[in-house]
Amino acid sequence: MPFIIDRRSFLKSSMGALALSAGRQLFAAEADSAAHWALLSDIHIAADPADTFRGFHPSANLTKVLGEVGERQFDGLLVNGDLARLLGKPEDYARVASYLEPLANKMPLAITLGNHDSRKNTRAAIVKLAGAAQPVERKLVTTVDAGPVQLILLDSLLATNVTPGQLGTAQRNWLANYIGTLGNKPAIVFVHHNLDPKDDNALVDVAALLDIAKSNRAVKAILYGHTHAWKYAKSDELHLVNIPAVGYNFKDSEPVGWTEAAFRPDGCTLKLHAIGGEMSPDGQVLQLRWSERVSSRS
Repeated sequence: MPFIIDRRSFLKSSMGALALSAGRQLFAAEADSAAHWALLSDIHIAADPADTFRGFHPSANLTKVLGEVGERQFDGLLVNGDLARLLGKPEDYARVASYLEPLANKMPLAITLGNHDSRKNTRAAIVKLAGAAQPVERKLVTTVDAGPVQLILLDSLLATNVTPGQLGTAQRNWLANYIGTLGNKPAIVFVHHNLDPKDDNALVDVAALLDIAKSNRAVKAILYGHTHAWKYAKSDELHLVNIPAVGYNFKDSEPVGWTEAAFRPDGCTLKLHAIGGEMSPDGQVLQLRWSERVSSRS
């Protein structure tokens, strides 16, 4: 069963003692079998680095987070949508690129698109992207071979500054066909929009996405952003993880920060690094174990 260690218990545990030291020591026992990625979401960068929202400074937050990421050794960096502050302007992405390029020169960089992004302007500015671009018309879909797992980066951008998201028929058909080729290699799906069918601002075709994911045993987890929250749920045997925002939270009760991930053949470890907002979840560790789900296609 997956579990979350709260901060008080975490600090009392032997794992907590390891986590307090620098670098990748939290995952030291997994070093030979894990792919280590830094996961960010909802960075919301404007052209003006002094831009603020809800009392947060997204550019300052991203600078701090990237500094923390750069102090560690990662196999890759992933930003899960809403790179731009609001309207996906070219000048926003010029600022984003100036922040991300130094790390993109050191490690693979992967992205998804969110509802405040522009597909055209993103492609023009963020040129050094990892993985293989997939032939889905009018969508930016990428797959990344991350060693023990396959990362599938979907495009849920419906229209810039339109809050709900949509994959669309073509992307869903591609996904169903693609995951059928993976065999037993675990697949982790990243999509920007949240997965609540009762939320009018979520992914509108979430039911179809979950049906595809659950129909193939290769898909183990879906990680998403959009709600600026840190949350875990499970649907059947599929893990659903809401990673927090870097730019700002929507509720004072939510942390602002990033997530450290170690992907293994049998599961993954996710550690929250809070830099603002509600700081009490800082250091929480989520352990996910892949189940041997029975596929409806087997």
